[in-house]
Amino acid sequence: MRSDTSRPKARLELPAEAAFQNPAVDFVVSFARGLGCGADEQAKLARAVEAALGAVMANNAGGKSDAPIALELQEGAGRLVVEIVNRGVPLLLSSGGKNALNAAYFTQFHEAVKNADSVRLENFGREGQRLTLESSLGPQAAAKSIPSPLAGAHLEIPADETISVRLLKAGEEEALSRLFYLVYGYQYINELVYYPDKLRAMIASGELISIVAARANSRLVGHVGLIRKNAAPIVFEAAMGVVDPAVKSRGLFRLLFRRTMEQVRATSMQYCFIDFVTNHEYTQKHVNQYGVCEMALFAGCQTSRTQANLVKLGLGPDPEGMDRYSLLTAVIPQVARPFGASAALPENLHASLGFLLKPLGLRWIPVSRFESLPDGGSYTVTCQQAQGSVLFDLEQPGRRAAEDIITEWEDLRRDGFQYAAVDVPADRPGLSPLYELLSSNGFFTAGFVPYHFGDRLGLRFQALGPSKVAFDRIKVVSESARKLLDVVQSEYAAGCRL
Repeated sequence: MRSDTSRPKARLELPAEAAFQNPAVDFVVSFARGLGCGADEQAKLARAVEAALGAVMANNAGGKSDAPIALELQEGAGRLVVEIVNRGVPLLLSSGGKNALNAAYFTQFHEAVKNADSVRLENFGREGQRLTLESSLGPQAAAKSIPSPLAGAHLEIPADETISVRLLKAGEEEALSRLFYLVYGYQYINELVYYPDKLRAMIASGELISIVAARANSRLVGHVGLIRKNAAPIVFEAAMGVVDPAVKSRGLFRLLFRRTMEQVRATSMQYCFIDFVTNHEYTQKHVNQYGVCEMALFAGCQTSRTQANLVKLGLGPDPEGMDRYSLLTAVIPQVARPFGASAALPENLHASLGFLLKPLGLRWIPVSRFESLPDGGSYTVTCQQAQGSVLFDLEQPGRRAAEDIITEWEDLRRDGFQYAAVDVPADRPGLSPLYELLSSNGFFTAGFVPYHFGDRLGLRFQALGPSKVAFDRIKVVSESARKLLDVVQSEYAAGCRL
């Protein structure tokens, strides 16, 4: 269906001639700039439009069609929608891959996919085709309505001032966005925090429970959110944790998380998911007392640019020599067996990861390591441009699908991606040969994941592009987490291809 918004719109028609391509791209970028689009987002938008429009123009070049190409632009909820209306020679992409019919423009289409948040091609019969690109205008555009930081915002708050820990009140969503800006600028990993309207809607629907720390003048100085990740079973994630540096050394995060766990116990859920950035150990020390069960270590999955400066937060110097930070993931169960009573795994995977099963209430059932991997298989791909990472969801494991993932990851590495993950349900056949195939091509174990944030256990394999991870500077606290770090580091070293 066509996009439908009530925000600014623009339309441009042009002939299918290469001379008009660059002016058309400038037209789109100028429109986005007028909406507050940031420089990085403008550059990505230009690449996406240039590639998509170039594919349409090339397909119609040489007098193949007299019909003009139209560009229709509209904005809503901080996103720009660019629709390229093609009433000439149609693009042929239904096969899902490059073939003899679409070889001339498939590479350009792939470039558009890399630089836009989403790309779709729709056929409208006699009305032709619409190639639709959607891109975020960036947090700068989303946060235009957020009040500017006050002078002296980072001055230390008096130690005797009372700070209350409570649920976010209606109307405080802009103040919450402002808090994230004060600590992270526009670099926070979850762009949601810069959209007060989205925060308001999520709270109203029950998708977000916000616990905040507030001064007597109602200025917010801390936050932890519970984000609903699944409705059946009910699963929440503890996320969006932030504390204003002005209240460092006050134990505020400890108080915030204590209130958060009270909210977890008062809310019906199967488990609460949580992750820890491992460039420091502060959060782990405070949270581990609440029955945390570690599951995986995502090595180098995040760029350091999206993490708050530790010196600024009063937590000491940032680790040197690290381009990428790692996440330790865990769950806090709220039922006895959140992933069932048993897990069937081949012996080689149990040997390395079996110690993680017992805290989850799972009994190991041996499966032959010689169990065959099906021939076909299927997967989906999600790219996180801001993190330089990609997730392959291998819902139906198969040899052909695994080989396609390996090939696609090689392409993405050349495009600058630095982290890849392959998530697979642990109850599928052929895990041992899949493990051997992936590990022989640069992938290594991360641990277990809550598959699709449900009640099924999943496995994650991961790979790294050229980057500095510095395993010796990854900080973990518990004995289980230290053992997991040893497993991940040793497998990485054994299969290192960098």
